[in-house]
Amino acid sequence: MIVGTTAEGSPNSFLCTKKSYGDFILEFEVKVDPELNSGVQIRSHRYEKETEVEVDSGRGIVKRKQPAGRVYGYQVEISNEKSGASGGIYDEARRGWLQNVANDPVASKALKDNQWNKYRVEARGNTIKTWINGVPCVNLTDDADKEGFIGLQVHSFKGEKPAQVRWRNIRIQELK
Repeated sequence: MIVGTTAEGSPNSFLCTKKSYGDFILEFEVKVDPELNSGVQIRSHRYEKETEVEVDSGRGIVKRKQPAGRVYGYQVEISNEKSGASGGIYDEARRGWLQNVANDPVASKALKDNQWNKYRVEARGNTIKTWINGVPCVNLTDDADKEGFIGLQVHSFKGEKPAQVRWRNIRIQELK
């Protein structure tokens, strides 16, 4: 098991593969404290130099400077029952939400708080599909990235006591 712990004021952090992956099937189980939001980066990268990008802030598009070394790319969301966003695809440190499942009556209820949840992610060509506990969540077509590293995210946090996200049974099958 891999355990990520965060505390008040800690920044986003990522445990990333050294290898780059293109087409693959990734499966893992995850259990996250309901107060914490997390994710798994796929086909991701780091900015080589400070870069200004347009980001969907939720209130419109804004320009933000991203520092050199900042992780960016597709993120498979891991959140909680209340948000209903788990399984959606967020473009970390770049464009924001690409497909949020919070308004999907079935997908938004796939993740269960305080339980192990099984994720499946398929990346083939320009298509990314996600499932949680066998429930289809996302079928996204996007051409931004065809390969990159995989990273486990521990999100920044504001809370009275440390929170954790746990991953186990992580498996990847590369596709030809």
